[in-house]
Order: sequence, then structure tokens, then C-alpha cells
Amino acid sequence: MGCARAAGLPGGVVHAASREFLLREGLPTAGAFLDFRALGAGPLRPFPAGAERLFVLGETEYCAPYAAAGSLVLLDGTTGQVFLGDGGPRRDLLASDLPALAGLVREVEAVAETARRADALDGRRGPAVVAEVMAGAELRMRALDPALYDRAEAPPATPPAHWGTALLVRALAWGALPGGPDGPAYTVGTELVTELAALTDEDDGPGQVHRFRPEDLPAALVHRPTRHLLTEIGLPTGGAMFGACAAPLVTMAEAYPEYFDGEELRPYQRDFLALGDWPTDLTIALDGATGRLELPDWYDDGQPEAYLNRDLTALLYALWTYERLRAEWERWEGGRGRDTWAVFDPQSLLSTVVDRLVEAVDPEAFASPGCSWRLLAEDGHLGGLLG
Repeated sequence: MGCARAAGLPGGVVHAASREFLLREGLPTAGAFLDFRALGAGPLRPFPAGAERLFVLGETEYCAPYAAAGSLVLLDGTTGQVFLGDGGPRRDLLASDLPALAGLVREVEAVAETARRADALDGRRGPAVVAEVMAGAELRMRALDPALYDRAEAPPATPPAHWGTALLVRALAWGALPGGPDGPAYTVGTELVTELAALTDEDDGPGQVHRFRPEDLPAALVHRPTRHLLTEIGLPTGGAMFGACAAPLVTMAEAYPEYFDGEELRPYQRDFLALGDWPTDLTIALDGATGRLELPDWYDDGQPEAYLNRDLTALLYALWTYERLRAEWERWEGGRGRDTWAVFDPQSLLSTVVDRLVEAVDPEAFASPGCSWRLLAEDGHLGGLLG
């Protein structure tokens, strides 16, 4: 993450421990969706706030709706406390002091960094591991700044601004373990599919998971990781995407003969398997030989591009990542964030990160403007992935 030390401190920073910390140790250059690069650009900029001595340490990497820049990270030069501010008199406590702030940033980043090690937690991944990792990180964060977390339990109970949402976003890296170059994109477990079923069930129930019988899979499906996933792990069928997958799989030409009349633009897809319904009124086509997922070109000339995802594991992990973020987004609908904090808006952070998190699961799915995932993310009429 690097380290940003203060290039100069104005006399208004009278809190001795803060002065020493900024000059000798410094803050991470960036991390946990906070940016402190301004520290080294010159003396701390004072923040006009009446009689208070507030100075700008940096800003958030996410912006409030309709704002051109992120919220400010402010140091109280008298007490050493750190706040989130929106340019006005309102603010939320972010950390009790600068060492706590630096420790909280590093703890959030360590959650994602550790997930990249295949041997971490003996390779275990999935929703239960996400919850386990978050619980452990929260305990360590409480120890780093007990005063901040004690305030969350005193009436009126207000959880610390920023940290819970930032931690959730980073912890989603524990959802699935990346696979090798010759295997599936990810090792997706039954727990992830079960949770995805609950998240996408249109009746808000526990969700249904359908596992195919081997005899329901056509002989053309020779891709062994996909066969294993369909028979042992299953697909979530309570939502719109895979709701029609309980029947034996058939080819695209068998399912949609009207689109395969000899003039189709992607004729090779006629022998792919019709797997599910994509949001743009297209059918997900599965290549039985490679496990690759594509979309047909039924309505526009070349749009969307054929590539959807590397395989089913990549699609399921991308969908789960998106649905976890969407569930958190919906938790704060109706201005509930503003009822909880003065400045922090969790929906702003979530809307900033959703595209990059889904893209990180399968970068090729966002590689060009014509990819369907990118088209969905950049659809201004629908408001993007979380709109």
C-alpha cells in the first residue's frame, strides 16, 4: 500500500501524538477505499469549520450521489480524532486517532490480500468462510479502536461509518477459490450456489437448487468440470435465469428452431446447449466441449459479442458477488444510510465497486464495449448493475 508522510504540518495541529505520527510513520498511501496521497503534496490543508481545528488528510475513493469528489477525511488537530466530512458542518467519526486509522485500513486490505493465497484457511472458501473472515476481522478492528466500536453499542446505537461496508466488499474475495489454467475458472461449492438461490428466489424463499441426473445430460456435454457442477453442485432455479433448467438439456437448435434457419450469424451455436435466460432476452448457450458460455446474436448485428463467461463457475461466482452487493444495497434503500450516519452513504461505496468486483471474476467478460456484462454495467437507462 505504500506510506504517505506529511510534507508539512500547520501550527493548528497541536495534538502532539498526531504530529509525530504524521511526520515519522504516516498513513497508508491508499487502502480500504480511502486515499491519502494528498499528505505528501504539501502542508495539510485546513478545513473551515468555525472554531474547530480540522485538516484534510485525504478523501474517500467513492463519491456521494451527484458529487464530483469523495468525502473528505479530516483530522481534528486538537483531539487527534479522524472524521468523514462532506464539506459542511456534518461529519462521522472514522477513527479515534491516527494509529487506529492506519491499523483499520491495513486490516481491511489484509482480508482481500490473504484470500489470494490458495492455502489460506486450508483452501476453504464460500459464504460461511466470508462470515468467519469478517467476524475475525471485526474483532481485530475492535481491538485496534475500542472507543470507536464502543460508541456503536451506546444509545443511540450507530455502527462505525465506512468500515462495515468496506470490510464486506473485501471479504467477498473469499467466496470461491480460483482454479488452474486447465480446470474450471473457480472451485464453486454447494454453499455458494445455495446462497445464490436464496438471493435470487423471486418469492423471497430459501431458493431452489436443481442437480441434474447424469442421464439428463446429453452426450455432447463432454466438459467434465461442467458435468460435475451440474450433477453434484447444481444450479439455482428459483430466479429467472435458470428457472427452466429442471428439464433435460437440449441444444440451442432444438430449443429455438426459429432462430436457426440457415441464416443465423453464429451458426456454430446450434449444437451448444440452451442453459438459461440472460437479462437481455437472450439465451445462455453452453459449449459442451469447453464449458464456455456465450450469447447468440438474434436481435442486432454483432451485439452483444458472443463471449459471456469462461464457464459456469465464473458465471455463478460473478452472479453471487453481484447479488451479495445488491442485497447490501437494498438494505440501505430509502435513505436508511442517512438515518444512520451524517455523511457516510453505503450505497455510494457499493455502486463504485460493483463493476470492478464483477469484472475481476472474469476480466474477459468486460474486455470490450460489446461484451454483455459491460453493456449491462454501463446501461444508463437501467442505472448500471445496482440501479
